[in-house]
Amino acid sequence: MGIIGDPISQAKTPQAINPIFAAKAADIVCVPLHVPTDDLGTVWAGLKAMPNLIGFGVTLPHKQMVPQLCDSLDPLAERIGAVNVVRREQDGSFRGYQFDGQGFVRGLTAQGVVLQGRDALMIGAGGAAVAIAFALQQAGVARLVVANRTFEKAEALARAVNEATGTAFAAAGAPTPAPRQLLINATSLGLNDTDPLPLDVSTLQAGMTVAEVIAKPEITALLRAAEQRGAAIHSGIHMITGQVSLIADHMIEALG
Repeated sequence: MGIIGDPISQAKTPQAINPIFAAKAADIVCVPLHVPTDDLGTVWAGLKAMPNLIGFGVTLPHKQMVPQLCDSLDPLAERIGAVNVVRREQDGSFRGYQFDGQGFVRGLTAQGVVLQGRDALMIGAGGAAVAIAFALQQAGVARLVVANRTFEKAEALARAVNEATGTAFAAAGAPTPAPRQLLINATSLGLNDTDPLPLDVSTLQAGMTVAEVIAKPEITALLRAAEQRGAAIHSGIHMITGQVSLIADHMIEALG
């Protein structure tokens, strides 16, 4: 099993999922594969030609490009428009799946973060953000504001969730937190020390929960700033741990 991304050095899935494969005596090992965006199509053809490749995880920036390359999509992945796991099915085809949202919510609840009836602000509107938005709605979050550098992309995400769920759950807005909100950084800002912060940290305060999708570093500059201002923090590593057991079982199932 691979995991593809650009960059890939931040990927935590191999370290998290390989012990699960070993504990289940599954003859599978997960390895990181650095796949530059411009080479995705070429690498895809190579992956498909490898008979002992059972599938691969997908991380940034490929999650919204992969659906067009898959032979088929799981209904959830199709609805979200982003894929974070591709599995080789029994007929040899590549089918896309989506575990990000489920993993993110499982990670939050495992750490005791209250979601039911809470308002949330999410910064970012990429593949993981779309999956998380759907999962938050299903988990009972009251309202979601989506902020993005490109406002039209935030509007498109909010509209897609509302239309699919028949609600007025999501709306595009500014990256300005409100008291006691769940704040989610679903951008890649924070992967590098030189990255700007995704919002004005002076707006953070006690009573808020600040959550990351970034797993490496486990404590980003945003989380450090949030903790200094009294907010609860939640590392992106919990999104990984929240879904790796599901992904491991999904891959083992393909072995027949």
